[in-house]
Amino acid sequence: MITMQFNKYVFTLCILLMVILQNVNSQSAGDEDFREQLRKAQLFKNVNSDSLIYYVNNALLIAKANNNSNLELDALFVLIKNEIKSSRLVNVMRLCDTANSIAKENNLPIRQIESQVYKGIVYQIMGFASKALEIFISAQKQLEIGKSNQALADLYYYFALLHYELNDFSECHKYLKLSLTTVTNNNSPSNRFSVQMLFANSFDNIDSIQFYLKKAEYLILQYPEMVSENIVLLINLALHNKTLTNYNISRKQFLEAINISKNNGFKDYLLNTYNNYAYLLMAESKYDSVKYYLDQALSISIDINNLDMESEIYDSYSDYYSRIGDFEKAHSYSSLFIEKRDQYRQQQQIQKSLFLSAVFHTEQKEKEILTQENEINRMGIYLLSIFVILLLFIGLAVYFRQRNKLHKSRVLTVQKEKSLEISDAIIVAQDTERKRLAMDLHDGMGARLGALRFLVDDALMTHSRYDDVINSITGIHENVRSISHQMQPPELEKRGLAPAVNNLIQTINKSGSFEIDFEYDIEFELSIKLSTNIYFLVYELINNAIKHSNGNSIFVQLISHETEISLSVEDNGTGFHYDENNAGMGMKNIHTRVDYLGGSIAIESTGYDTSIMIEIPI
Repeated sequence: MITMQFNKYVFTLCILLMVILQNVNSQSAGDEDFREQLRKAQLFKNVNSDSLIYYVNNALLIAKANNNSNLELDALFVLIKNEIKSSRLVNVMRLCDTANSIAKENNLPIRQIESQVYKGIVYQIMGFASKALEIFISAQKQLEIGKSNQALADLYYYFALLHYELNDFSECHKYLKLSLTTVTNNNSPSNRFSVQMLFANSFDNIDSIQFYLKKAEYLILQYPEMVSENIVLLINLALHNKTLTNYNISRKQFLEAINISKNNGFKDYLLNTYNNYAYLLMAESKYDSVKYYLDQALSISIDINNLDMESEIYDSYSDYYSRIGDFEKAHSYSSLFIEKRDQYRQQQQIQKSLFLSAVFHTEQKEKEILTQENEINRMGIYLLSIFVILLLFIGLAVYFRQRNKLHKSRVLTVQKEKSLEISDAIIVAQDTERKRLAMDLHDGMGARLGALRFLVDDALMTHSRYDDVINSITGIHENVRSISHQMQPPELEKRGLAPAVNNLIQTINKSGSFEIDFEYDIEFELSIKLSTNIYFLVYELINNAIKHSNGNSIFVQLISHETEISLSVEDNGTGFHYDENNAGMGMKNIHTRVDYLGGSIAIESTGYDTSIMIEIPI
């Protein structure tokens, strides 16, 4: 009987052991599947962003299915790095919030800090150095407590990069040394390479530059699998040797970088190398091959939609044609460079506005949640007050505890209100920066074009192409003046909203393609901030109607009521089907401004006209 009972226990234990082993094997298989998907994703780094995202999403599904928060965060951080490289910074902020929530829910403080550091990197990219520094300092204090070498090494590197961009090279070198110490202890060759390259780029002394380039070169020899890092090294070595007029060595290094980039499908690196190699050929006066490499670079930049590099290549074309004496083509490509550079800056400005809007709305949402919590706590106090009558001593204890929670919620609400004030200040600073850029463009470029006119009058008065040159200069001057006025209309500050809009409308009416009527009935003076936002709303709405309505007349109306200002724009065009999810950049800009002003927008479109009504609270 005892033997039978013992056998029964043994059999039960065996079953339990088999179940445990099966779960362990299943978990292990899940981890292997996850790593395989992540490995495939890394194969498309620098090659195809969409394929990388596809495999990372597969890895995320596996991590979620296995309820492994650490693996889920690993995949999210790969996505975050890819989105940073692709300049999709609004997505980065969203992914960082997701990663932070997962780390917080699963009590992973170090990984919470990692997500905050990536947020700091986004602020650094957007040009908000003080905010990035604040986040990095906070992360540093927590990481030193947690003693996480790899996280500290990354953080020290970003500290160094921030000081490098601020031209504070002594602080940059200090943090690079700290990063190098921690990263060496943690044996991460890719991070060590990044540190050595930043060291090389932060020195003016040739011996120091060569010293750190040699260290980076030694790392590549140790770890030949670092292919993209090898291309970066080759480009830097080639540029360094070009500076030293070692043209033969520089040429070999550029061609090797081109070959590796082609073989691995690294279009970004190939584009950059082609452009730099073209300048080496110009330095050697080997002009026959320059255009071929610039054509290749331009084709890639258009293919991957890189406006920044496309404008740089047009500038390279201008330099090339200037050097071979074809000044007409040089001027033509210089104009293309200015056009593409303006498009790129506008793209960056829109990205910055969307980023700030996303930050603003996130903080606003958090404030609303805290406000709701306050309301819930207030209700709790009322209920507890009733309960005190029934159970005095127990009720008092619960009451004071709830009151303490309410106080904390109020403190958090005040903090969030301060954060919203900061966001508002940032958006105001953005408009101020636009004004400064407009003044620089008007005064700087305008003065230079005026000086150029005098030079042309003095040197080419009797030339057969004199009138063509003068007309070209006049056209450029008018374009510069038009762009600067669009960025910040001078009438807006001097005379107010109505004259500024009137001037815009008169300019369009002079073209003869559209007839615009304007009615203005606002009985009180508007702030410059509100006037600026309403002006750009009018500008975007008119611009949309001109581009898409297929009509010939527009009616603009600005009227004030007791609690709000009404802006309506109507056209006699063919109408359109509005889909918010597929809206163009113009309509997205309009929605962003209306949301920022706390207003509402309504669109009515038929087959023969379109009416857009915006209500802005006073």
